[in-house]
Amino acid sequence: MLSPVSVRGRLLAAFGAMVVLTTAVGGVGWFGLGETERALLSLQREGLGNIALAMRMAELNTGLAARAPFIAAIEATPSLDEERSQLELKLNDLTGLVQRLPGLERASLHVPSDVPSLVRLAGRLDGTLRNLMDVTGESIAVRAEAAAIRLGLERQRILGETLAGAAARTFEHPGFEATGTPPLPFSVLRLADRTRDAVSAALTTTSPADLARWRAGFDADRQGLRAIDTATPALAIMAPSLDQLLAVLDAQGAVFDIRGRQLGIEQRSRFLVAAANTLSVQLNREVESVATAMQTAARSRGDATFSALSSGKAGILALGALCALAAIAAAVYVMRDVAGNLRAVTRAMSALAGGDRLVSVPATGRPDEIGDLARAFSVFKENVAERDALARKLGENSRMLEAVFDNMNDGLSVFDENGRLVTWNPRFLDLNGFTPADVAGRDLAELQRNLLRRGVGIRLLDGSSIDLEALTRRRAEQAVRCEHHFPDGRVVELHSSPMPSGGFITTYSDLTERKDIEKQLRHAQKMEAVGQLTGGIAHDFNNLLAAIMGNLQMIHDETAEQDPVRGKALRALDAAERGATTIQRLLAFSRQQALQPQAVDLNELVEGMLDLLAYGLGGGIVLKTALTPGLAPALVDPGQLENALLNLVVNARDALVDGGTIVIATEAAAQDGGDAIVLSVRDDGSGMPPAVLSRVFEPFFTTKRFGRGSGLGLSMVYGFVRQSGGKVDIQSEPGVGTLVAMAFPRARMLPETLALPRDPGTVEGGPERVLVVEDDPAVRLTTVDMLTALGYRAVPAASAEEALVLLDGTAFDLLFTDVILTGGMNGPALAAVAKARQPALQVLFCSGYARDFLVESASLPLDIRFIQKPYQKPLLAAQIRNVLGGVVQPGPVRSRSEPSVLSGRG
Repeated sequence: MLSPVSVRGRLLAAFGAMVVLTTAVGGVGWFGLGETERALLSLQREGLGNIALAMRMAELNTGLAARAPFIAAIEATPSLDEERSQLELKLNDLTGLVQRLPGLERASLHVPSDVPSLVRLAGRLDGTLRNLMDVTGESIAVRAEAAAIRLGLERQRILGETLAGAAARTFEHPGFEATGTPPLPFSVLRLADRTRDAVSAALTTTSPADLARWRAGFDADRQGLRAIDTATPALAIMAPSLDQLLAVLDAQGAVFDIRGRQLGIEQRSRFLVAAANTLSVQLNREVESVATAMQTAARSRGDATFSALSSGKAGILALGALCALAAIAAAVYVMRDVAGNLRAVTRAMSALAGGDRLVSVPATGRPDEIGDLARAFSVFKENVAERDALARKLGENSRMLEAVFDNMNDGLSVFDENGRLVTWNPRFLDLNGFTPADVAGRDLAELQRNLLRRGVGIRLLDGSSIDLEALTRRRAEQAVRCEHHFPDGRVVELHSSPMPSGGFITTYSDLTERKDIEKQLRHAQKMEAVGQLTGGIAHDFNNLLAAIMGNLQMIHDETAEQDPVRGKALRALDAAERGATTIQRLLAFSRQQALQPQAVDLNELVEGMLDLLAYGLGGGIVLKTALTPGLAPALVDPGQLENALLNLVVNARDALVDGGTIVIATEAAAQDGGDAIVLSVRDDGSGMPPAVLSRVFEPFFTTKRFGRGSGLGLSMVYGFVRQSGGKVDIQSEPGVGTLVAMAFPRARMLPETLALPRDPGTVEGGPERVLVVEDDPAVRLTTVDMLTALGYRAVPAASAEEALVLLDGTAFDLLFTDVILTGGMNGPALAAVAKARQPALQVLFCSGYARDFLVESASLPLDIRFIQKPYQKPLLAAQIRNVLGGVVQPGPVRSRSEPSVLSGRG
């Protein structure tokens, strides 16, 4: 049932009343149509033709006035000619209509006073429009001249760039700096730019006063350019371009006259347009007066028609009034109430669709359908606002997640519940060597088969093999971790976790660098531990050998030459010296040997050893060199370097079973941000597998059969290079060969050498009193015996505390103490206390450790007097004599205790 307050009920009621009233009006009017038709035919024959003529004249006059602004705006001659032809036609039509008016008016209207005015106004409008056409033609011609001026501005810009190039060449002129001439080219460019700006402003200005001001500035700048003396050397190079610029400016000077003409033409055009509009208004008024006269005549004829309709007019008017009132009421209701509210709701919806979320919703309190629509729209607006906020938040989250997803250091892939790849990031492709075509739409089994075909191993974290089918099932159920091992050595760790919605997500981390670092760290830790172990063993053996070699030396010296014991002692001493050589090798590996670094030319060292190196190679082996000329010196102990090089060449020889080539090379390289000098030995022998290569620097490790090598050669090389502040690198491949490269720091400053020659010759002792502090009983007694045999008064002490007691009661000339002592005080601390008690006391240190190692680990001063265990009697005598102020005659550099050749591949 329709409600009377609803929009539909009210509209139906209004339209029902309209239908009833319209039907009544139609019935009443039907009867008067016959009379009306006859009266109208008469009116049409006599009056409508005249009214149509007046209306045509008014329409034509209005059209001509409307064409005036369009004519003034024409910019091309063809368009002007076309408009001229069309205007001629319209003016002819207007003239023809005006000429028809006099006879018509005299015959029917009797208003002869209006006709001359119409003819005069039509003629003036005709002349005004024709003048406007002529003025527009002049404007087109002047505009063409202005366009030529604008083209000249571009030429001036190019010339300005030419002047800039000339200015640059002026700066490069050899005499420029000497003369100190100001940079005139920049002033020239500034004047040129100002003239160009003046012309540009003149072409756009609309004020005659501004035009005069820009013209004055242009003339002043042009005179300034003419005043430049291009005969000077600094500006001679730019004279041609400056002449061209002045020629362009002379041509552009006409722009101000042209622009003045343009302003005059524009003023005349505006005047003619205004005159045309004024004449059109006046003509329309005259036509209106004529039309009014025609309407008056028509009205007189219509009176007769209305008298014929008087019988039905009252009824039609009454019913028509009712219909009009009903129509007005319906229209007002529809337009103001229904259509207005609907339009307001529509505008609000359009604004909301355009992004305006603050638009207000009208008519929400109405009880009809419009109110329902408004309330529904209000709810829609709130939902849209919520969805917009949610969409913005989701968009921001999506962009952030996408950026994180694409820029992750780790790879990421997502598989659905069927094991099919859904999405991935670029790092996933990089780590696994895939392309987008390889993975699009693939499942996990296909991707794994692709990896296996390329030689990729899929293993658990402990390196064991894995069942791929079981792994695939477990990924969707629980967290799984495994590794991909690629043929190029890369290792990628996979971590898969199931997702609540089904499927699983997997991250891929490149562990190659971390595993390499871990491997290097393990190797460094192992080598450090072995070095500490071998250093401790070497120290203990040095103490033992010190006692053995000292006693053997004394037996040898105290036995007659014919006594067989003398020869036996000599053989035992030689064996002990070989043991000392082995200990030196262990100290070299543990970086505790005594080094005497100096600036060494590696090229000269290699060339000086070529004869010795080639002597023991045998047939079928070729020794070559690749020495870099002009190489900077390296800071290294030359004697130890010779031993290391000889060891490497011997190792290379042993690897060349069937002959081959050994290449010794030198080069400069960068090491840890500094300069390094590299000495390398390369052979094309049998090479070593990875298992052997990983252990070559370990002491006593060797692949040679028993008796052919000690396994200390490469260990010594490793320790010697590291102690020298360098690095050693070895590369080997079975069947290809081996390369060993030693990198030493570049020599910049030579340290002082405090050590004496190893074999000083015969040195006599003296009567001085010597305090011997040694915690090893055998070494202590042997040292005391040797010093006593040399003539010194030696007093032993087993500890620092015992030595201090002796120092309190006895004056000593020399304190001979071990650096490392058992108890609470070491050798340097004892020496400091002893020097405080006896300032004239001299100090000589000894130790089974090298001095460099003690300087670093025991804070031993660099300038101490030091002798390393095991020492022989002649060297001990020389050191003590040197400390006490005697003179030592140097002997040969090498002794029997000095190692000469270290052989055996580590």
